[in-house]
Amino acid sequence: MSDLNVKVTLNDMLDAREKRVNVQREIIEKYKGTLISFMLNIPGNIKVFPLSLKAHDEAVKMITKALHRHGIHINYQTSNKVKTGYESFFAVKENPVIVKRLMIDIENSCELGRIFDIDVIDDKGNKISRSDLNIAERCCLLCDDMGHACSRSRKHPVEELQKKVIEIIENYFDNQFADNCAACAARALLYEVCITPKPGLVDRNNNGSHKDMDVYTFIDSTSALIPYFRDIALSGIKFHTEKPKAVFERIRYLGMLAEDSMFEATNNVNTHKGLIFSLGIICAASGYLYKNEEAVITDNILKISKEMTVEINDDFKGITKENARTFGEKLYADCGITGIRGEAASGFASVKNHGLPVLKALIEKGHSFNHAGTLALLNLIANVKDTNIIARSNIEELKKVQLQINNLINERGIENISIDEIVDLDNQFIERNLSPGGCADLLAVTLMLYFMGN
Repeated sequence: MSDLNVKVTLNDMLDAREKRVNVQREIIEKYKGTLISFMLNIPGNIKVFPLSLKAHDEAVKMITKALHRHGIHINYQTSNKVKTGYESFFAVKENPVIVKRLMIDIENSCELGRIFDIDVIDDKGNKISRSDLNIAERCCLLCDDMGHACSRSRKHPVEELQKKVIEIIENYFDNQFADNCAACAARALLYEVCITPKPGLVDRNNNGSHKDMDVYTFIDSTSALIPYFRDIALSGIKFHTEKPKAVFERIRYLGMLAEDSMFEATNNVNTHKGLIFSLGIICAASGYLYKNEEAVITDNILKISKEMTVEINDDFKGITKENARTFGEKLYADCGITGIRGEAASGFASVKNHGLPVLKALIEKGHSFNHAGTLALLNLIANVKDTNIIARSNIEELKKVQLQINNLINERGIENISIDEIVDLDNQFIERNLSPGGCADLLAVTLMLYFMGN
């Protein structure tokens, strides 16, 4: 792209303005309607750079959506990709005052809109201004004075203005990405609890082997956790220059705050403690990849997740049967099972090997999301040393459960296991007071990775 990072002169800008006026006149004459002419307000002598292109494309999307939302047909749309700053033009059949109000709404809607320069011109070539609508002029990016006054007087150094514009663009897209991560995490939590039937777990049919929670408890918890997943993704973005394991240390406290919020929302019921840990890691890893301009895809997310938690199994160093205090420590001392810590340190190998492949394959074959999710869970139960099952029974009971499900998979093929057979498993799990909560967490991880990848 030859115009990228090219310095422009005053003469370049004057020539570009003249050409832009000619383009505007030609479009108005041809389409005989209202014209929207858009470009970015970028200070300094470099107008075209990766972030400015991203901001320009975002503005074009916003303008297009606003017009469609209000039923305004676009008769013509084009863009000029020039070194003096990309320009876009929209010819529409609508009252220019109505269009101008829509464009002002876009400019005022978010911080990014502050650098949008959206002109609306009527079919006679007259520009509709904010003052025509009794709307105040926009303020300067750096102070409370009117923007044009600051610009004419050159009140602020160009370097300060450039820095502010870069900050505005980066913050907009960083926050947008973090919002998307939080949305994927919340969606994964809600899908997980709604997938039905799930042996021994809370679903839309029943509360499984649980007496202290139901679907609504999970909804309350999820709602409370959304801001924390967003903040954790932003931490991955903010600390993208550090080593992944340092990022993990950065998010630990946010995880504790999220747990506090969960317990407050659920009246001290532990619905998502494991998933605050697991999905928090995935949110941070995703933000880290995004800011380092690496593809936010499953393999990369799991790679960074593994690097973030590479030392987490050190928590078990020195643990023996004699000094073990928690259930997790005792399980490690007795059986060498590391639980969710081990899953994270492996880069969520169980999800990669047993959850995602089944979910993807079944969805691609046309199975409903609900059925695919149920069968992905079964495959996880069959292959994962679920510490929740062990906590409610013992290691021998886990082996019996896994043998039973593996026999079913081997005899029938996982795709052919029916809902009735899973309901029967659910009844057996409830009768034996078993709950594969660890695998439920891994199902949610599976779902989030699927959503992030799609």
